[in-house]
Parts: sequence; structure tokens; C-alpha cells
Amino acid sequence: MKLRGISEAAETWGVSKFTARRLIDAGLVHSVTIGSRRLVPEEEIERVAREGAGKPRAKKRARRQ
Repeated sequence: MKLRGISEAAETWGVSKFTARRLIDAGLVHSVTIGSRRLVPEEEIERVAREGAGKPRAKKRARRQ
């Protein structure tokens, strides 16, 4: 099993490192902790890239003036 860092996973998914960590903390993405590092299996990175994880937030609408 190949493992990648959260930064690399986030870059693949097109999200911030913070968002990637939130997905992991919410249990939507599996990760492995080795020492003090949290790593994501390559298969999981590919799954999330293919299927997505969670629901996207609604975009804010511009206010009319």
C-alpha cells in the first residue's frame, strides 16, 4: 500500500490542506497515522478523486443593491 501526505492528496482533489483534514476528521476519507504523520492511502486518494467526498457547500449569492 502506497501512502501519500495530506498536501499531495489535497492538491489532487483541488482543495486546501485544511479541507482535506476536515474530510479525514469527519470519517469521509480513510487515513493512516505513522508516528506524528497522517498519511492517505493512494487508493483512497484515487477513490475520492473519482467519486468525491461529502456534499459541496452552496455558493453564496451576490446581494443586489
